[in-house]
Amino acid sequence: MAVSRMALFTCSALFAASALLSGCGKSDASQSGRAGIQQVDTAATTSLRKSDYKAFQEKLFQQLNLPADTKNQFRILETKNSAAGTYVLYSLPRNDGLAFAGRQADGSIVVHQARWPLAVTDPSQDLIVVRAIPPNNGINAPYGVLAGRVHNPFIETVEINYRDGHRERIDVSHKRGFIAVRKAFDTRFVQVRGYSTNGTPYWEIDTR
Repeated sequence: MAVSRMALFTCSALFAASALLSGCGKSDASQSGRAGIQQVDTAATTSLRKSDYKAFQEKLFQQLNLPADTKNQFRILETKNSAAGTYVLYSLPRNDGLAFAGRQADGSIVVHQARWPLAVTDPSQDLIVVRAIPPNNGINAPYGVLAGRVHNPFIETVEINYRDGHRERIDVSHKRGFIAVRKAFDTRFVQVRGYSTNGTPYWEIDTR
């Protein structure tokens, strides 16, 4: 019996360690695996227009309940459209995050998800903070999302390698962030590399 308990403890510890290595803060994998996850209805919304970003910002601030001095430092790093809405990667002091919002037929803006956090836990290691969101997370299924916030000034290019051999290279020299969206693909199982100005590998993480 003691051996069985020890084996169970070891398996549990390995699973926990695997979740922490995802570089994603709170585990979206564990959330999506829970029974009865509530699906957000995005059928009535479409992607945002450039003219919608002011209204989106106001809606976002209402949900995040930010102090005035923090609001003044809000900055959108990158956006990515899908049929039901737009992913918005934004920068805020100690509150970097990814949001998903849509435009309704009457022009009003709905923020379906205000913040998937991208928080730095170790400045010496977190040169890029990655958030992997699986397709069954309850929002905008069946799209998997991988977002990243680049903190090291020497990283100018990010390469994403998926299990099926698909590869994306993204220039982050100006926007300092990236969003990758793939239909019906679990973005928790990818390899992400950061390349410096001379094109040599500078940083790497496996989102498993």
